[in-house]
Amino acid sequence: MNLRSPRLLRAAASLLLPAAALVTAASAQAHEYQPFGEIRGYPSGAILSAGLGHEYSDNWYGSVHGAYNFVDRGSNGEFDNEDGGGFGFGVTADKFFRASQTGWFVGARAELFFLEIDYRDPGVRGSSDTTVFQPTARGGYGWQFAGGKYGLVAALSVGAEINVATDGPEVGEGAILLGGIAFTFKP
Repeated sequence: MNLRSPRLLRAAASLLLPAAALVTAASAQAHEYQPFGEIRGYPSGAILSAGLGHEYSDNWYGSVHGAYNFVDRGSNGEFDNEDGGGFGFGVTADKFFRASQTGWFVGARAELFFLEIDYRDPGVRGSSDTTVFQPTARGGYGWQFAGGKYGLVAALSVGAEINVATDGPEVGEGAILLGGIAFTFKP
């Protein structure tokens, strides 16, 4: 993956600063909200996210998050080479088969990303700004540690990247498979 240093630094800062604010806000509602960080990879990139989750019952968990999507499609797009990235946000709903976010679960996630994709073909070079809707179905396994204060969730997701608006030439979209790990904290 070809990650540009300024882009990586902006992404890290934009996720860490809100995450610190979320931890502070969550401390005031310690019994209700759980800050989390997550990294997901897919064949053409990686997504870093931070957010707040809430356990709605012993088996249902929902969350909202902000994210940065690093894209390196190579020739898997409309052009010989596509790369770039952009910020986004999303919501998730998961149903665990055991209480307290442990064991197997299934769920769904919907995300919206605002990507700047640089493209190259022989003799052609440019950039497209693309709004991408990314719905996914997910499943995985969750563990709790330290009496439930910390959690780890491993998940696989399958879905689609759908370009809903593009300023510039059309760039790649289609099926997506992601694998990721999230760390949760109950203040």
